[in-house]
Amino acid sequence: MMRQFTSLNWLILVALLLLAGCNLSDGNVTYVIVTSDAVTAAPSALPTLTPSPTIPPTPTIPPEVSLQIADRYLVNGYLENAINAYQMLLNQPGVPADVGAAAAFNLGRSALREGVFENAVNALTDFISRFPQDNRAAQAYFLRGDAYLGMSRWAEALADFQYYLSVRPGLIDSYAYERIGDAQLALGQTESALASYAQSVNASRSQTPLLALREKLARIYLNAGMPAEAMAQYDAILTVARNAPYRASIEFLAAQTLLSSGQTDAGLQRMEAVLNGYPGTAPAYQAMNVLLTNGYDLDDYLVGKTSYDFGDYQGAIAAFNAYSTQHQLASIPAELYLLLGRAYREIGNPAAAVTAFQTVVSQYPSDPAFGEALLEQGRTKFLSGDIPGAIETYLNIADTYPYLTESAEALWRIGYLYGTNNEPGLSRQVFERLADTYPDTEQARSGLFLAASAAYNLNDLTGAERLFARLATTTTGDDQSAAYLWVGRIALAENNQQTAQDALRLAISSSPDSYFSARAQDILAGREAFTRPQSYEFTGDDAPLIAEAEDWLRRTFGITQEGDLWPLSPAVQAEPRLIQGSELWAVAAYDEAGNEFSDLLDAYNTDGLVSYQLAIYLRSIGAYQSSIFGAANVIKAANVGTLDAPKYIARMRYPIYYLDPVLESSQRYDVDPLLLFSLVRHESLFDTNATAAAGEKGLTQVIPSTAEYIAGQIQWPDYQHSDLFRPYAGIEFGAFYLGEQLARFDGNVQAALAGYNAGPGRAAAWLELSGGDPDLFMTAITIDSTRLYVQRIYGYYAIYRALYGVV
Repeated sequence: MMRQFTSLNWLILVALLLLAGCNLSDGNVTYVIVTSDAVTAAPSALPTLTPSPTIPPTPTIPPEVSLQIADRYLVNGYLENAINAYQMLLNQPGVPADVGAAAAFNLGRSALREGVFENAVNALTDFISRFPQDNRAAQAYFLRGDAYLGMSRWAEALADFQYYLSVRPGLIDSYAYERIGDAQLALGQTESALASYAQSVNASRSQTPLLALREKLARIYLNAGMPAEAMAQYDAILTVARNAPYRASIEFLAAQTLLSSGQTDAGLQRMEAVLNGYPGTAPAYQAMNVLLTNGYDLDDYLVGKTSYDFGDYQGAIAAFNAYSTQHQLASIPAELYLLLGRAYREIGNPAAAVTAFQTVVSQYPSDPAFGEALLEQGRTKFLSGDIPGAIETYLNIADTYPYLTESAEALWRIGYLYGTNNEPGLSRQVFERLADTYPDTEQARSGLFLAASAAYNLNDLTGAERLFARLATTTTGDDQSAAYLWVGRIALAENNQQTAQDALRLAISSSPDSYFSARAQDILAGREAFTRPQSYEFTGDDAPLIAEAEDWLRRTFGITQEGDLWPLSPAVQAEPRLIQGSELWAVAAYDEAGNEFSDLLDAYNTDGLVSYQLAIYLRSIGAYQSSIFGAANVIKAANVGTLDAPKYIARMRYPIYYLDPVLESSQRYDVDPLLLFSLVRHESLFDTNATAAAGEKGLTQVIPSTAEYIAGQIQWPDYQHSDLFRPYAGIEFGAFYLGEQLARFDGNVQAALAGYNAGPGRAAAWLELSGGDPDLFMTAITIDSTRLYVQRIYGYYAIYRALYGVV
């Protein structure tokens, strides 16, 4: 049983807001929330989540308002509540036809989304019978067809999709025919299914889902004993696919198909093409093994490289040694010994690794692998725990072979090893030597930053300022912004106010949307990191903001069009990808719709006007993530920072979707709602169906083990990991865990975010190392992805505070 959101007071509050002319579904409602120990909203306390099977009757609420309340439940993921609200509305006498039709249609969609297929069928059947002339009737057939598929009622599904095609042809034919094919295949109508799939392939859809469809069709052809037809699908994929690993996988499947159909010579030739044409890929290794199994006499060097790339180090060693015993030294590539040494090191034989690397050093002094082999000798000693030996090896490279490009890397490694082994003075000397000798290298820039940080940690502010200033003049973007930030901090410590202000302003302008810019703004304003605004204003009074935005668009992009700019132009309305995506969205095929929208946005990503129109349109239908991309395209096309764009456009890039559950959860767990929005934006970009490799799900991307723990802590009934796909549930779980980290770290948001991402144990160690300094904390984080995580959310928060905070 899921939690339900059924507070009568809240229902009435929402109704009163709607009656006052506010449109919750579009975000057109103003909340002014004053910061306090517990965030509260005027005019009444936010609702609480309480289990309840029904919604209390509210007969005084007009049907139009009840519909909007039900729609809001649906948007926020309270699906049981939405279903109940729609059903209650349909049972209410005197409901206008258009309201009743919308309730019946959305009731069916809600039930389908919940996976209650029988209820969905009943609701959609009721809609079709009661409102046959409604313009959504055909879409109801499509939705009911999906519900029938979920119930394995293949014949009924088949009939519904066929009817849909008969009344709305030319829109999403490819997707309808695919579903028809699925139903026919399940009914054992293989010949008809293949014909339907062929029609699906020949109809229009975006390239990525089309390639997936061709793969599916190829598998079906193989199961049907039709290898030639399967080969045709694979070859069709290869005519358009450009990604090398993907091409390799399709080539391998094609080769397997030839072999399994008895075309051995052709199949093996194709396997050879995979092996030779796609080095470094898993299919190349698989193809190699197929060829060896079939008696092919392959070059041992090729076998060794392919095995090494796949991670088969024992196989690589055997092949390399076989090759080296069969050839004279002059005909053996230096790379063989380089890879042989690395393979030995991987299996835990450092002595053999050093011997192999020394062979390159001794026998191939002019080969490009020479410098790499020198570095690998040092790395092997480092990995074996011989730090002094590693430093000695790297120092020999820098002193003996200063002309090698690898010498810059050798010096960087020396400086790093000194720095991580309590020799900050020596580390700084080496990094300064690196910057003097190889000033234009990435190693020099990284070394300068490490040296400057070490000087700061040793309280050598003069030396640190000189090194950071030097770094600021040799870098751009984030690196330059970071350097200026530290120059500003040091100047403040030395009470040099003018230098500090100048440096911090340069940090802001060097990389406007970055963490370093946001941090510099906080320091200039005298704010602690993640300082909450005095109050929040989530406002939907869009008219003046739209006027401002469209004036800016005209100036920025030279637009001469008169009248409102936000409506879709006729040309965009006629775009097949927009038409298909919109229809797919209407029938709840959200993933397929997202593919169409993505291709459309990419096609117009440099057109500021079209991107603006698409951002507004996509937001209006609930395609939130796509809308964010559209708004981002506008800002990127204008080549400005987010806060330099008009507020209306900036707010579409940094939106406040799912405001109701965010406000409630942020109050319950004492989390700044803007921080929660920043976290949601980073974790999922407001895609409530987001899933990641480790099983993270939903708006706040909680991993399964953590979610189980949270469910126990908050006594979530009958928890299923799929619950997190509901917006309010994802927000609730994320807010609880973030609030727990905030409590653990006494309100230190940076440490809490690091704990949320990498675990509280690591965050505690980093916090102790930094002494509580927010900037030193960032340098103390040893996991690059976690550091970037905290930095990005810091930057997002700064933008959210500027857009929605009131000071």
